[in-house]
Amino acid sequence: MTNKKALSTLCCIGLPLLCAAASADEVRFDGQSVMQGELKRLDRGELYFDTPGTDTISIEWNHVDGVSSSKTLEIELDNGDILYGVIEPTDSQGQVSIRHADGTDLVAMSSVIRLTEIEDRIRDRFDGTASAGVNLTKTNNFESYSLGLDMAYTTKRYVSSLDLTSNIYSSDDTPRTEQSSLKISSSRKWKKRRYSGGLLGFERNEALGIDLRSSIGITFGKSLLQTNANIFHIEGGLQATKEDIAGSSDSETNQEAFIGANYEWFGFDDPLDLTTRLVVIPSLTQSGRVRGNFNLTFRWEIIGDLYWRLSYQQNNDSDPPGEDSAKSDYTFSSGLAYDF
Repeated sequence: MTNKKALSTLCCIGLPLLCAAASADEVRFDGQSVMQGELKRLDRGELYFDTPGTDTISIEWNHVDGVSSSKTLEIELDNGDILYGVIEPTDSQGQVSIRHADGTDLVAMSSVIRLTEIEDRIRDRFDGTASAGVNLTKTNNFESYSLGLDMAYTTKRYVSSLDLTSNIYSSDDTPRTEQSSLKISSSRKWKKRRYSGGLLGFERNEALGIDLRSSIGITFGKSLLQTNANIFHIEGGLQATKEDIAGSSDSETNQEAFIGANYEWFGFDDPLDLTTRLVVIPSLTQSGRVRGNFNLTFRWEIIGDLYWRLSYQQNNDSDPPGEDSAKSDYTFSSGLAYDF
């Protein structure tokens, strides 16, 4: 009886450990190193992997020789194809074996640009960045404050995002001014890196004579380039806006078109990210009026998910509302950013 009890105890302890080991994800890199644990994601050229001894670490994708995972993943390729399946072990160097509903594909690792776990829990589908900055100058009591929040919610077919920014400036020489924006969008993903969706936006820019600009519209876009070091996509659409004029009870409504371009570059040897966005917005209601905005952001990795962030933003309006409104306004901010 004693031997049977001992054997039963060993089975109870050993079998879960063996199952856990068997189901553990695995990554091989630099031709000799092997790690077992949990694959988190591949994004912007870095594979995030978690082990009990290291917590979550990042490995440059171009150093990875092989990877396997029993999780159901969304696997995006550089040709725009998106597969849903598991990554099986393979002896083929520099290739990934993807088993999905229609069979098994063997693809080059360099063709894989994103791995995302299909999360069961709603809260695990969120990711984003929070940023903040403060600049104080004693000479003329200059003060500037900046806050930012970017969040995304991802499912198999849809991506929804929230983008919030706020900049406040004041000094002895100039009155307090505010520039804030809130943008909410939801897009349906289609084949070949195309997408379409809707957007809702709110803006405040006192320098350009806008107390509140509300907009609602539709958008269509396509990613023209997506690799492990670069992302470039274009989009366009139509929107209706209502502008409440600063210092007045008047308001204006407009129909507008817009076309925009986004470019992202991310390096590995130097932990630097660059993001730039340009949008041109011609009015369909007011002849000759054209608005536009440009944003350029640099981020340097300090440690882990903590970054130092520099951002430049410029807004232009050829025919702003209000008699004393400026036609151009820009902001420059710096501070810390944290990815979550």
